[in-house]
Amino acid sequence: MGTTGDIVRRAAVAGFVVAVAGAVALVTVGLFFWIGQPFGTINDLALLVTTGAIPFLMLAFWELGGLTPTPLALVAQASGWLAVGTWCVTHLLFIFGVVDIDYSGPATGAYAVESVALVVIGLWIGGANLLAGPWLSGIRWLGVVTGVGLAVYAIGTLVSGNEGMLVYGGAVAYLLLLPIWGFVMGVYLRRLPMHATWINARGIP
Repeated sequence: MGTTGDIVRRAAVAGFVVAVAGAVALVTVGLFFWIGQPFGTINDLALLVTTGAIPFLMLAFWELGGLTPTPLALVAQASGWLAVGTWCVTHLLFIFGVVDIDYSGPATGAYAVESVALVVIGLWIGGANLLAGPWLSGIRWLGVVTGVGLAVYAIGTLVSGNEGMLVYGGAVAYLLLLPIWGFVMGVYLRRLPMHATWINARGIP
């Protein structure tokens, strides 16, 4: 995994990946509803990259520490990685036509698997930001709102499919706040070793 400095730098890069891929997902979902394919597939691939980068960003929360006791933090980290892996594999199977996802009603089958995984991912992001140590500034609240919003969106899909207030409200976090949070975290983590005295004590170059 490398030194703390290496992990933080990789997490910053992951934050920028979340931001760029998330922005592509936001634009292409609009183009898909306006024009159609191939923007639906591009949107799926962008969401795949966005989701796949999240654990590498979240490693910074594990490395830099927080208020959660280590055993519980380890459970959260493992659950988050498992949820991301489950979501990505399921979505890849959907992209390649191995499984079908019916967005017209409450999530079932592969759609439900993705939704449950996204609930876990959202709670992971929200909880990690809320309980992060003093290394994280007030931007933690953007992470909390983003994570809760993801969970709300996913719960909404389980209840009513691709419609309903939970889905519409949560989609703001999923499509808009997530890339913004990724960008903000990327910038913050990139600068952190340069201005945080306590982290320099850990030997970060």
